[in-house]
Amino acid sequence: MDDRRGFTLLEVLVSLAILSITLLLAYQVLSGAIAAEDRSERWTVASCLGEALVRESTAVWPETGESSGTFGAPMDAYSWQRSIRPAAHPDALEVHVTITWSSEGREERVALAGVAIK
Repeated sequence: MDDRRGFTLLEVLVSLAILSITLLLAYQVLSGAIAAEDRSERWTVASCLGEALVRESTAVWPETGESSGTFGAPMDAYSWQRSIRPAAHPDALEVHVTITWSSEGREERVALAGVAIK
């Protein structure tokens, strides 16, 4: 009687197929997580830059009107637009700031608002 021990070719092929599918799914999950982290970081940076502009604008009594620009290096990928207009109360102004940047060929933006009070 032949008493060989080991795996058959079919068992090895099935286990390799299962391993390949598992590794492919793990790679896709990891790639998605890295892309989400990158996008989250850009949104966080844009929010911080926008908050700084709103705080700067509301620290003093600003002039009404619109202005725009870009940030200096290393944040030069982000641009901003600021709109300051009268609020319902005569001693208040509305400050609206929009931060824009390009990500993977499409434009993204964060909009923030604040109030300057006399």
